[in-house]
Amino acid sequence: MARAAGNSTESQAPVAAIVIAPGGGDALRGTLSAFLSRLESVGVAVEVVEDLAGAAEVFPQQEVPPAVLIDLRWLPGAEVEDLRKASELIKRTASVCAHSLPIALTNEADRRMILACIRAGAGDVIDLALEGTATARAVVQRITARQRERKADRETLAKQRHMIEDMLKDLIRTERRTIDAEEALAAVRTTGELPSGSEIRPPAVLLVEHERAVADELADLLEEAGVATFAYVTGEEALREVRTLAETTGLDLALVAAQLPGIDGLETVKRLRASIPGLPAFLMTAVQDAELATRAADLGVVGFVQKPLHDVDEVVRRLAQLAMESLQRTREHGYLMRIKERHERVLERYRALPREP
Repeated sequence: MARAAGNSTESQAPVAAIVIAPGGGDALRGTLSAFLSRLESVGVAVEVVEDLAGAAEVFPQQEVPPAVLIDLRWLPGAEVEDLRKASELIKRTASVCAHSLPIALTNEADRRMILACIRAGAGDVIDLALEGTATARAVVQRITARQRERKADRETLAKQRHMIEDMLKDLIRTERRTIDAEEALAAVRTTGELPSGSEIRPPAVLLVEHERAVADELADLLEEAGVATFAYVTGEEALREVRTLAETTGLDLALVAAQLPGIDGLETVKRLRASIPGLPAFLMTAVQDAELATRAADLGVVGFVQKPLHDVDEVVRRLAQLAMESLQRTREHGYLMRIKERHERVLERYRALPREP
């Protein structure tokens, strides 16, 4: 129930309240009207609205969040349905009016109703038939002060969160540069030459196409677009080399014909992705088959290339772009894993330090 505030200086500070009174003029009679008049007589600026939408419109207009008083006299009892409705209204009010701790207004409040309101997030409950003017104002003042503190705390927390996020981004960028520098120095020690670009290797595509002329044309165009391309005419050949390629040069995308001699394209994709989990795969096909599309999606195929290739330049451009994006994702993942390993090693050394007695 309502409690008087102990700080006399705070109790004299100007306060404001929004009163949600369903029913408009009919509600503003009797005890509620007298209660609002008493609040205004002790310096509480009161604004009455008929519903939560009205409160949501008025609430953010004030710099200091005003107290939100909810007239619950239309729920006269403490039946289960009454308690549920009161709880839902308080929760919705607290959600719509950010940082608010709604105050429930009742007549002859039942103990179960009071508990239901408090558990739902109400800041307090005022019984219009019992509370005096000074106590009611003190409640409104106290709730307003708590709301102001909640708002300030959340704003501070948001600022701290942004600061931490910015710090982490800077840390990751610094770690990236360090990793790139280490890799470049390693390359110098191995080859005697410094890599010219920021990427240690170009994007790489594994191409499996049984028509040698098509495979050669695509491979040549992809190479011209800056994509390292490894072409094979059967799935068996590609699978024999995939692990070596993944370990030595890396692979970022697979382009596999659906119709292949020996094991077909779907089985080839399945085995490729078993060797390199997450490898993006495209299927080249001359037929449109719903069952094939479904099976391909189940295997992780991300797209189709329709044969014959009417616009081969566009196909090459798109494949080169996707391969580069895949390479970037792989490098980002590698960065994060290496950064995580570094930080875990630091934490392990920290945990190993002797603790003060």
